Amino acid sequence: MLTKFEVEMNTSIIANDRAIRILKNKGALPLTQLARELGLTNEGARFNLIKLAKEGLVSASAVVTGRGRPKQVWALTGAGHALFPDAHAEVAVKLIEQVKTLFGEEGIRAVISASAQDARLRYQAALGGLQDLEAKVKTLAALRDQEGYMARCEQAEQGYLLIEDHCPICSAAAACQNFCSSELQVFRDVLQADVSRTEHVLGGGRRCAYKIVPLKQ
Repeated sequence: MLTKFEVEMNTSIIANDRAIRILKNKGALPLTQLARELGLTNEGARFNLIKLAKEGLVSASAVVTGRGRPKQVWALTGAGHALFPDAHAEVAVKLIEQVKTLFGEEGIRAVISASAQDARLRYQAALGGLQDLEAKVKTLAALRDQEGYMARCEQAEQGYLLIEDHCPICSAAAACQNFCSSELQVFRDVLQADVSRTEHVLGGGRRCAYKIVPLKQ
């Protein structure tokens, strides 16, 4: 049987992990909102945030929203974001550099094209038979979530949003941004819809998001 101390430690660890995931999903939040998300009192949430701050995983900053005093919000630091894996980042970047050196830009285009075609076939197989756009987007979001993108589908004006709170290939995409444009085209192909990127990690956003609306007849 666990001691009271062990129970409290386990509870604290779980709360810390949830706090990190919430800040990853939702971005910077004020203490009161994060406390509600965690189901804790403000003091309980502050205690966990201070522990995470001492570990260098979160930090507080003041933001101005209209009139009145600045509001304090909490957000992940670079170290906090690094807790979410960037799939074999160093190896991927080195491979891209080697392909460029050996085969030039044509070689890179061939690699990206092959990768896009592989994704296109996998997604088409999963979406095959689906006619409803909402079902397609939700299925694609589930597939992307399994691949580590922390993806979800949300309703939007005249369509849907595909939101990805994490990019497991961020380092590779930064080394060769054609990965991103290729990925966007794959989404358009498999969804048979008008897809536009509204947020982009490599453009300074905290996540990638895509607005998806039916094609105009």
